[in-house]
Amino acid sequence: MKSKIVKRLFAIGLAAVMTVGMLAGCGGKGGSGDGGSSNGGAKDANFTWWIYTMDGNGLYYDTYDDSPSVQYINAQYWDTENGGIGTEENGTKLNLSFLVPIAGSEMDNFNTMIGTEEYPEILDLSASSETPQAMHDNGVLMDITEYVENYMPNYLAYLDANPELKPLVQVQEDDGSIHYYAIYALGDGVEKPWEGTCYRRDWVVKYAEPTEYVWDWESDYVKENGHPAVTPLDAAVEEKNLEGWKKNEVTSFTADYGDNPNNDYTDNVIFPSGTSDPITISDWEWMFEAFEKAIDERGWSDNSSAYCTTVTYGGYFSLGDLVSSFGGGTGYYYVKDGEVSFDGDSDTFKTYLECMNNWYEKGWLDSQFSTRAADMFFMINSAGVNQGMVGLWCGLSSTLGDMLRVTCQNEEDQKDAFVMGCALPINDMYGSEKQMYVEPDAMYQSSRKGTAVGITNKAEEKDLAALFTFFDWACTREGGKVLYMGLNEEQVNSVDLNPNIFADNDLKCAYVEKTDEDGKPVYEKTVNESNQIVSAITGLRMTVGVKLTGTNGEYTIDNGNPIVAEKAQGLWAKYVNTGNISDYSSLLNVEESEQLSKLQSAIIEYQNINVPGVITGSMTWEDYVKGLESLDPESIVPVLQKYVDLAKAE
Repeated sequence: MKSKIVKRLFAIGLAAVMTVGMLAGCGGKGGSGDGGSSNGGAKDANFTWWIYTMDGNGLYYDTYDDSPSVQYINAQYWDTENGGIGTEENGTKLNLSFLVPIAGSEMDNFNTMIGTEEYPEILDLSASSETPQAMHDNGVLMDITEYVENYMPNYLAYLDANPELKPLVQVQEDDGSIHYYAIYALGDGVEKPWEGTCYRRDWVVKYAEPTEYVWDWESDYVKENGHPAVTPLDAAVEEKNLEGWKKNEVTSFTADYGDNPNNDYTDNVIFPSGTSDPITISDWEWMFEAFEKAIDERGWSDNSSAYCTTVTYGGYFSLGDLVSSFGGGTGYYYVKDGEVSFDGDSDTFKTYLECMNNWYEKGWLDSQFSTRAADMFFMINSAGVNQGMVGLWCGLSSTLGDMLRVTCQNEEDQKDAFVMGCALPINDMYGSEKQMYVEPDAMYQSSRKGTAVGITNKAEEKDLAALFTFFDWACTREGGKVLYMGLNEEQVNSVDLNPNIFADNDLKCAYVEKTDEDGKPVYEKTVNESNQIVSAITGLRMTVGVKLTGTNGEYTIDNGNPIVAEKAQGLWAKYVNTGNISDYSSLLNVEESEQLSKLQSAIIEYQNINVPGVITGSMTWEDYVKGLESLDPESIVPVLQKYVDLAKAE
């Protein structure tokens, strides 16, 4: 009881100074003070863990200690000699308890702990403004190298199998020695996106006109080159070169919504690229013509909230996305084949801006894009989107399928609006050959390097062997399932859960394991991922181990999503982000970080002011580049290159 009371006080931010002192020696829920060690408790195995947030906002349990995954982990015996879960005879119990700040106070709460030196043994570092190495140099975090090397063979094996991740989680000193100052959660693949390009499929069906010819994917030319000899279609017809094109057999579009549109919807739409999904810039422009007709028919031509598509207020997204469709790149710092460059003055970025200028001149691009500075990139003009006034946008899964109907303004849209997702397009019509037919390689995509967890100097005399054995178990498939999927039925029944979130919500387990026709595992969740409880029954807030994404081809995660959402997420993850330098920039030392931060602020401010002018035509490309060069963006490239080279050296 004492432990719970203290955690509640900490969570509401009343007494950060008191917290650790009052928790010292407290065994927590069911703890004996010696962590349940089978060797008589030679070392204290009670650890308190500060986490950024917990799931369910208190709806399902009062404290994260009550998470079923935490209860399961605390019930196990950790075999420090052989690794993994052991027995009472050869293992040691951990007793993990958790501190959680109230929503909105996370940064202040974290900084108060560090400033007063009243922090617990384990810290989620997502709220830290310093690198783990800097926190070690400041005396807060331990150098955990010996524990990683002695007790985490699975973690090290995963890094050996994925050497590109090593420089992101290790620190190489000047003498060449490798050190670890934090443990990171590592994704086993690209995490399924929670946002991406959405578009009005119903407007395509109603207003788009099938093209006379489409790409012939069975032709020898397209099989060899991936595209016809000349694109887009207008250019192919003008040059009288239809190699790789074929006559379109579809002359009109129809759709069948079925009884459950989000699962049953079908249509016969075929894009100029010869596929059922848009894959090229010319596919997008073909859609824009249809969207323009829909907007005109509804009388919205003079409504600034109605348009075919938009871009973020600065004219581009510095992580890439649509910019990357024009030969790769970000419009900011960019890494390609291990070489860092500044991309804001490149031919690829120039080609992107030429396309945006064309869209602006044709009235397809949101005329007010530069005024929407308060809108996040995935929520630009959300009112216009929800009212059914926008043709294509970056949005959330929650807008897919028939979800917009209830908020659409137009009566016809209220009956049959239908949203689908698509991948970033490939440029097939702007710039030179270097900018065409290149897959996007830089985009907003979760890094495989997750949140860092640091071990503070408060843990120096505790049973770190048992703790790091648990950390390493989290890097196995078994451990990954417990943390990121939850408990299976056998695990639920093996532990006396109190409270029992499964029984309280009429659930037997978090997932059921099956196999597909190829014999690969399928983890079928018992709760749809849109349900708030789906995160509460996992242990994902313990950000360690190898996170299961379901995208590496070794297994499948069935989230219970409708077909329209599953397809959209697959298309949003069609291309893999390799061009961003964000993972590497986080490795810079204090002096280098200050240099980058100062330069970054100047560049972003300059681009936010001037890139929109290039798009609207009020500024020339040459004048934009001249002003950009005066900021000397190349000066930081050697610094960033140093850290990219560490990855190349592996």
